[in-house]
Amino acid sequence: PPTKGHFNALRFLLDDADRGVVFIGGKEREGITPEQSEQIWKIYSKYIEKPVEIIRVPNPVVAVYDFADANLDKTLLVGAGNKKHKKGGKSDMDRFKYFKDNVEKYPYVNVVKIDLKEGGISGSETREVIQRDVHDAIDYFVPEEVSNEDKDQIKAILA
Repeated sequence: PPTKGHFNALRFLLDDADRGVVFIGGKEREGITPEQSEQIWKIYSKYIEKPVEIIRVPNPVVAVYDFADANLDKTLLVGAGNKKHKKGGKSDMDRFKYFKDNVEKYPYVNVVKIDLKEGGISGSETREVIQRDVHDAIDYFVPEEVSNEDKDQIKAILA
């Protein structure tokens, strides 16, 4: 599910953008469905001052490239972490290197490195904590600014 790290990364990117687009992968991961992630993003979006579009796609990395290809005349900020993923050993910065290597095609695409914050909250660890105790998980991964009422909604989504 989206963590406080994802939330704050989006807010950081929106400092220099007029709207956000979040792509959610189409696969269930360790008991968390794309539908649950989308519902949580919809709650988080209430705490973001700019419009956020949430789109479920089969592959978020491919979706970013497709979105860039469909918007070649617009400035795009692509948030990318530098942490190596267990699967494939590539970071998001590696996955989006093609934009930098092909700047003549993508002159308005800026890949923005998102530094690890929030204590380096891990998606895998978040899913493990949710499976153990969803109440403890809320304190671990949900942004502090989310109201108790919305935290209860997130618990219900994940129950």
